[in-house]
Amino acid sequence: MRATKRDIIFAAPFAIFALGVIGYGVYGLIGFPPSSLTLVITVIAGVIISGSFQLPVGKIPGLPHVGVAISMLAIQPAEESPVLGVCIWAIGLLISQVFLRRRLFYGLYVTGLSSASAFAFVGTQLSLVNFGVWLPLSFLAATTVYYALILLGELARQWGRTEVERGFGLSAFSPKRIGIIILVVTTAATLMNYVDSSVINWLEHDPEANLTPFVVLLAALVFYALSQRMRYDRNERRLNAIVEAAIELPRETGSGLATALQCRAQSILQANFVELRDREPGPGEIGVAVNINPDTTQYLVASRKIGGAPFARDDERALASLAHMASEAARIQVEVDTLERRANTDPLTGLPNYGAFQEALTEANENRPYHEGIALLFIDLDEFKKLNDSFGHLAGDELLRAVAERLQSAAGGGDIVSRVGGDEFVVILTGLVSLEQAKESADKIVEAVSQPLRVEGHDMRPVVSAGLAFSSHRELDAQTLVADADRTMLQVKRSRGPGGSVEGSVVSISTHRSTRTNDIVARAIRENRLSLAFQPIVSVDQGKIWAFEALVRYVDPELGPISAPSLVARAKSLGLMNELTRQVITKALDAAEEFYLLEPSINCMTVNLELGQISDSELGPYVREAAREHPNISLCIELNERSLRSVTEDLRNDAKRLQDAGLLIALDDYGSDDSSVGALVHFPMDVLKIDKSLIDNLGDVRQREVLKALQGFGDNLGYTIVVEGIESPAMVDVMVDLGVRSAQGYYYGRPVSLARTLERLRRSGPAASIDVLADHARLP
Repeated sequence: MRATKRDIIFAAPFAIFALGVIGYGVYGLIGFPPSSLTLVITVIAGVIISGSFQLPVGKIPGLPHVGVAISMLAIQPAEESPVLGVCIWAIGLLISQVFLRRRLFYGLYVTGLSSASAFAFVGTQLSLVNFGVWLPLSFLAATTVYYALILLGELARQWGRTEVERGFGLSAFSPKRIGIIILVVTTAATLMNYVDSSVINWLEHDPEANLTPFVVLLAALVFYALSQRMRYDRNERRLNAIVEAAIELPRETGSGLATALQCRAQSILQANFVELRDREPGPGEIGVAVNINPDTTQYLVASRKIGGAPFARDDERALASLAHMASEAARIQVEVDTLERRANTDPLTGLPNYGAFQEALTEANENRPYHEGIALLFIDLDEFKKLNDSFGHLAGDELLRAVAERLQSAAGGGDIVSRVGGDEFVVILTGLVSLEQAKESADKIVEAVSQPLRVEGHDMRPVVSAGLAFSSHRELDAQTLVADADRTMLQVKRSRGPGGSVEGSVVSISTHRSTRTNDIVARAIRENRLSLAFQPIVSVDQGKIWAFEALVRYVDPELGPISAPSLVARAKSLGLMNELTRQVITKALDAAEEFYLLEPSINCMTVNLELGQISDSELGPYVREAAREHPNISLCIELNERSLRSVTEDLRNDAKRLQDAGLLIALDDYGSDDSSVGALVHFPMDVLKIDKSLIDNLGDVRQREVLKALQGFGDNLGYTIVVEGIESPAMVDVMVDLGVRSAQGYYYGRPVSLARTLERLRRSGPAASIDVLADHARLP
C-alpha cells in the first residue's frame, strides 16, 4: 500500500489509540483475569480466523474492504467489563491485520479505527437491550453504527484531496453492498447469541460444561469457509483474466505492450497504481522484474492506498505471471524481428533482398493513389565477373557495397532500392506523374552510380545497363513490370561489345504492354465503347423468361476481347468503375425497354454493382433516378454475397433506400466456398442467386437438401430464389423435383448481344427452352 505523509499523520493517532487499547487488554488479562480464559482465547482466535473474510464496499480500487470480525463481540469474553472485552477483541484484530497487511503500522491504524468503532458497537447494543429493544434490532443498529464510523474515518482521511488523488468519493460506495454486510454481521451476531443462550443451554447436560467457546469458534470457521470460497472465485476470475492476457500480450509490441501490461495488471490486481520503473518495489508495494525493452530490466510495481485491501500472495504470483508473459512476448518479438530482418536483408550491402523487394513492389502498386505512376529501374553491373577474376572477390564485394550506397543516396527517401542478384539491383520509383519524370529520375541514379571510384587500390568507373518500365495505373500483376524492365535491361547488355551501338551506362525504356491495356480500357470507357450481353432468367415451372441479366463486354481491335473480370479490375484500378457502371445501367435499361415492347411480361433487368457503389456518396442517387425514368422496368441490383462481409449499417440503410425507391436487391453467387448465413438475415434483399458451385454434383443428397431448404427459406420470406449454372435437361428435372421455380444457365441461353437477344424474342417470344445447339451455332 502506498502511504503519503498525509496518510501517516492521519493514521498515527489511531495507531497510538490501538496501542493503548492493546495495552489495557493485556493489563486487564493479567491483573483482572476474566472468569473464562478459554472463552478469551477462543474470541481472540475467532477474530484471527474470521479476519480473512474481507468484503468490498464499492466497485473501484482503493475503497476499503471491511471485515466481519465485529460479530465475535456478540458474546462478551469479559461479561463483567465490556470495555475489557473490546480490548481483548482488539488483540485478535491486531494479530489478524498484521498478518493480512504485513505491516505493523497499517495493522495498528486499522485496529485503532476498528476499536473505536467497536466501543460504539458495544455501547449501542447494550444500551438498546437495556431499553428493551428486540435483540436483532439492537445488533442491527450497533452494526450500522460500527460500519458508519469505519467508513466516515476513511472519508475523513480522504477529505480535501482531489478526485484523482483520493480515487473515490461518497458516491463510490455501494449502499447495496454496505447493507448486505450489515445484514450478514447482524444475522451472525444474533444467531451466535441465540445459540449460546438457548440452544447450548438446552444441550448442556453437565452443569460444569461450557460450550460458549464452541459457538464463537463455529461462527469464525463459517466465516473462514466463506472467505476461502470467495478466494476461490477470485482466483478463478484472475486465472481467466491471465489467460486472456496470455492471448492479448503477444499481439502487442513496444509501447503498446507496456501499456497493455500495465492495464492488465491494474485490472487483475484491482490496484490503484501500476507502473513500469527502474526502481525496485518499496514498502507496501509488490513488484517483479520485467524485460520489455532489449537489454533493459525494469520493475512492474503495483500499489494500493492505505486503507485499501492488502495484496495477497496470489496477487504477487499473478503479477509475476503477467511480467513473465510480457517478457517472453518481447523476447520473441525481438527474435522474430531479427529473423525477419535477416530473411529480408542482403547481408553484404544491407539492402532489402529479392523477397523484400517483391513485397515492396506489391505494396507500391496496390496502395498508390489512382493515376499516380510508379516505375521499376532494373540495373546490372557490366563485366562484374571479369572484375572478380582480375582483382578478387574482396574487390567485387567492395564495389557492390559502394554501388548500394550510391543507389540509396541517389534514389532518395521515397524510393526503394534492393539487391536482387549477384550484380543486379532494382529501384522502385514512386509518386510519378509521367514517363518523362521517371526517365529523368532513372538517368540521375545511373549517372550517380557511374561516377569513378577507387576499389582495392584500383581506379575504376562502374558501367551499368539499366531497363526502365513505367506504369501509370495500378497493375493487375506487378510482376509484369519486373519482366519488362529485366527484358529491356538485357537488350541493352546485348547491344554492347564489338560492333555494338551502346557504350557507357545507359537507361532504356520498356514499352510496357499493361500500360497500353490500361490506356485502351480507359479510352473505351471514356468514349462509351462498351457493349452488353444479356442472359435470360427463367421461370422453371412456367417455362418463360421473366428477366435478363446485363453483362459488360468489350472487344478491342488491337488486343481482341478483354474478359469481363479483367475489364472490371482495370476499371477499378483506373478509378473509372462508377463511370463503367453508369454506362452499363443506362444501356441495360434502354435494352429492357426494347424487350418490354416485344414482350411486356419481361419487365425486369439485373445489373451487377460493387457493394460500395450503392451508397449515396457514389451511385445511389443515380441508380434511383435511373429507375424512376423507366417506370415500366424493375431494375434489380446484384451484389456479390462475399462482399457483404464488410457491410456497414450505412450500407444497409442505402440498400433499404433503393428498395423503398422500387428497386430490387439480389445477392449473387450465394453458396460459394466462403459464403455466410449472416448475409441472408442481416442484409435487405429480394432475390437470392445460388452459385453454380452448389449444384456441381446433384447426385449428392446433401446438395439437393440444401437447395430444397433454400427454396423453402425463400418461399417463407417472400424471396425469389434463382439457381445459376443450369446446363442440361437433367438438371432442369432435378430443379422441378426440388421445387425450384427460377433458374439461369447455358441450357436457357448464353449471354448474347442486344441484337441477338431481340432476334430470339421475335422468333420464340418469352419461351424459356430453345434449340440450344442451333443457338450455339449462331453465336458470334
